[in-house]
Amino acid sequence: MSESATLVTVMRHGAVEGPVNVLRGSSDTPLSDVGWQQMRAAFAALDTPVTAIASSPLARCSAFAQALAAQQALPLNLHHDLREIDFGDWENLTPDAAQAASPELFAKFQTSPEGTSPPDGEPFDAFKQRVLAAFVACLAQSRGGHLLMLTHAGVMRVLLTDKMNLPWATTYRIAIPPAGGFRLSCLAGHPPYLLNLNPACAI
Repeated sequence: MSESATLVTVMRHGAVEGPVNVLRGSSDTPLSDVGWQQMRAAFAALDTPVTAIASSPLARCSAFAQALAAQQALPLNLHHDLREIDFGDWENLTPDAAQAASPELFAKFQTSPEGTSPPDGEPFDAFKQRVLAAFVACLAQSRGGHLLMLTHAGVMRVLLTDKMNLPWATTYRIAIPPAGGFRLSCLAGHPPYLLNLNPACAI
């Protein structure tokens, strides 16, 4: 790998307080005790020293990011556009409940998200554009080092779909567990390389 390449480890937040398996987008729910343990274990499993941190501003990401940055004396970028999509009327519903409320729209959002929008939520296309722009901005600040990006499953699915040139119809078929993640090698002028895609605590 070239010395000018940047390693980017993208990690999902750990388990949060409250109900499981709900569409938790803009809701600012804190990590549970288990979630803190998951993220500490995932960070401890990293095999390359981190040189900078970028994080969603939502508490389930930013609380760990701020604690880690202080502990490790690392620069921290709380980037507003790394937050999860706003699910609007689907916020805090289970997928089954969201599907029951909006059968055709929810099915389209899951299988062909481009051009769709959760009811009273954020259009998927706007979400995609801000996430990709945020990735470029964060990468520019950390070129040549190892950037740890703490964010959400939806953000990670957008990044994987774009960076690997996958069809957008596959975006919501990518499962990412709490504290799970992937690593990219990014070199200016070249497409990124996916170095690994692993479950929690195995990056």
